[in-house]
Amino acid sequence: MVGGTISNMISAIELCPEYDITIFELNAEIGLPTTSPGHIHDINLLATYLDSDQIEFLRPYSITHGHTLRSEWVLKHLGSLAAKKGVNVLTRTRITECYTSPTGFTVEYIGAGSKGSGQIECEHLIDDRQWTYTAPGSKQHNLDGLNGTLRPDFGEFIDIYGGTSLSSDCLSLPKAVYSLPRHEGLTEVWQESLDWYPQHGWIETIECSLPRDLSQRSIDAQIIEGRRIAKKVNY
Repeated sequence: MVGGTISNMISAIELCPEYDITIFELNAEIGLPTTSPGHIHDINLLATYLDSDQIEFLRPYSITHGHTLRSEWVLKHLGSLAAKKGVNVLTRTRITECYTSPTGFTVEYIGAGSKGSGQIECEHLIDDRQWTYTAPGSKQHNLDGLNGTLRPDFGEFIDIYGGTSLSSDCLSLPKAVYSLPRHEGLTEVWQESLDWYPQHGWIETIECSLPRDLSQRSIDAQIIEGRRIAKKVNY
């Protein structure tokens, strides 16, 4: 699986009883940075995987359509669960070459801490780079021209500017802004062009891509798509 994303973590958790699974993540940590807005419509979907203490830790904040929470901590909890179930998570690791083989794919990589480099033969390759963040100038996975991979489907992705600001600065936001107030007094603000600025400045910012369809940006959509991919692998 390429990308330490919510969808890939769900697929990994669903598939690990039957498969040996490796997740490749370019960045140093699962969940940091995350490009996923912290919005879930049905918290029970997440409670399928996380226990009550973990859900409480996330401090879900009730809004009109579901709850908000910090998506990076959702990813960290899911990553921890996947690792406990035997999923191999390789951070700071880049795929250098990948090509089809008689049994599926051959993946060559560098990174992976003290291992330095390696090669994996696999039946299936799930590519969810669309949900990952890559800092300017950083190296990329080399999967160009590869056919036969599985890719979670969230429709068209568009460039987005995201950030968190004081909720007190977000009382009169433009209609085009996608905003998510959180329990700690901060609000996530996502906009297609960087037209709005908070009075007291940004707490954090990110430039990334998100699905054009708002319904496909939710944590629910990623959980559901992760399950769909897992079922497709097992079909």
